[in-house]
Amino acid sequence: MKKYMLVLAMLGIMPVIGANGYEYSDDSAQYVVTRPAKSGSYKKTSNVRKKTGGYHNTITNNFYYTGQPMQIPTQKRAPLEYNDDYVAYEEPVEQKRVVREKKPARSSQERRYFLAHPFFQPLKGKIGSVTDLSYAKNTFKFDILNAGFKDLENGTVVSRLPLTYTLSGKAKTSQLVVKEDLSFGLTDSLALMLMAQYDKTKVTIGDYATNNPTPDDLSDNTMSSSGINIFGIGLQNRFIDNDEWIAMFSGFFQHQKDAANSLVFDAKAGYKMNRTTLYGLARLGYSNLINGDTYGAFWEDPSGDWLMLSYKQNVKDVVYVEGGVGAFSVLNKYTYLGGELIYGYYDWHNQLNIKGTVGFQPSEYFALSLYGSVSLYDSAKGKTRGYMEYDVNPDIPAAGLSDGVNTIAPGSTSLLYATGDYKINSYNEWKIGVQAILYF
Repeated sequence: MKKYMLVLAMLGIMPVIGANGYEYSDDSAQYVVTRPAKSGSYKKTSNVRKKTGGYHNTITNNFYYTGQPMQIPTQKRAPLEYNDDYVAYEEPVEQKRVVREKKPARSSQERRYFLAHPFFQPLKGKIGSVTDLSYAKNTFKFDILNAGFKDLENGTVVSRLPLTYTLSGKAKTSQLVVKEDLSFGLTDSLALMLMAQYDKTKVTIGDYATNNPTPDDLSDNTMSSSGINIFGIGLQNRFIDNDEWIAMFSGFFQHQKDAANSLVFDAKAGYKMNRTTLYGLARLGYSNLINGDTYGAFWEDPSGDWLMLSYKQNVKDVVYVEGGVGAFSVLNKYTYLGGELIYGYYDWHNQLNIKGTVGFQPSEYFALSLYGSVSLYDSAKGKTRGYMEYDVNPDIPAAGLSDGVNTIAPGSTSLLYATGDYKINSYNEWKIGVQAILYF
């Protein structure tokens, strides 16, 4: 039989789990990504199902990590002062020229280097650390449209038929994430990036509404998993940084435990304007599923019953593309604001997402940011997807399951496999988080 694997990662919540950079979960672009609830690959035989351990990220813009944000002047320039006029760099003058003497800046006017800037990168020999704690949630309501059955003990097959009653429900995935991004300055413009992520994911499929005389009550059925599931390594190059323009490019490899190997490429370019940097960004991600050919929302109970609401089947590779605009603005020497608007293609659906950040930096070595993101539009609404259900000791109606030719009678089997289509009626996701940034 076919093997199934869950990588609720770029699908479900692709863009909401992120933060100073979803980025790679947010990070400069952030969102939720749907990631890992325990999943695995399944092999079904006439009466045995084998499972291999696995995790699928259940909440989305997380499948990738992005560099830390911060803008630092090059070593060839004199220190930049900060005052009400936002003083610019003072260029060297000839020795014999007479210039107006400038008074030393008061301590209240000293400029801080904002570690949360989306173009942050440590200078040679320096280290940047971004510790991100976030919570993301993805929810969608659905209707079951039809069903077909196979008796796995006797081989009897009942063709897929439309339901004669209404059966609808809700799937919810939530994820608590602790993510660490470290960057090491190899040169003033090139940095090595390392990341690791711990996540605790909970998937609930239920809240069924039905007029079926013998409803299958799945309300409040929940499955949880946790662990250090994602690791990554990459390089980031800030190849332009002058008085007006700044630009960087990064590429990295990411491994999601028992789920997928990914490559992510990220490019940003910005224009400096007084205390604000306006920028555009683009991101390309490619993931290869390690085991299986299907991903989606998955639930399993201790008895061995399981249900998968798949997002896509018969695939080995997953691709997503994002593009958007952002702004980062310094309010005063301690506080800053940031925002991004991102539109992305996430393999099986498109989404428009908005993110906002507010932060406080009391010194040159520490900053604290709060952020939130939410989907404004998602093309998942109205889409029809496929589901699979594995039922141990099924409760078959007295009339049996029949397509007019074949019938599966009550008590005739202890292993029943069902497939069919479901329609997504609504879809949304959001994420909130806090980031602690250190520079040393």
